[in-house]
Amino acid sequence: MAILDGENLFYNAAALSKAAIDSNVLKVGPGDAGDPPILVLRVKDAGTGTFKTVLETSAKEDFSAPKTLGTYEQVPLSVHLPRGNLGYLRIKGTSTYAKGTVTAGLVLDDNIDR
Repeated sequence: MAILDGENLFYNAAALSKAAIDSNVLKVGPGDAGDPPILVLRVKDAGTGTFKTVLETSAKEDFSAPKTLGTYEQVPLSVHLPRGNLGYLRIKGTSTYAKGTVTAGLVLDDNIDR
């Protein structure tokens, strides 16, 4: 996995269960990068299951008017941040794993094949 910066983590070894799991809100500033960061997500010691990742953005930290940037169901996940960032980002995750942890964040370069 790539080097993760604590300021750009949605989840940091967050406990998984068969439930919805909301992430930390990241303040990244509005606009799109010429070379967009990469969203990476990994589960560890989780056994069999799925994790649905819904990446949302908003102009306000309280996400009073969220916009979905992308929905992903693959684990591990490694995708470029889609265009349309309004300034704040979060993940609305849904897990069918009964155990384990999830870590997700934004990186400039990942170390896996996409």
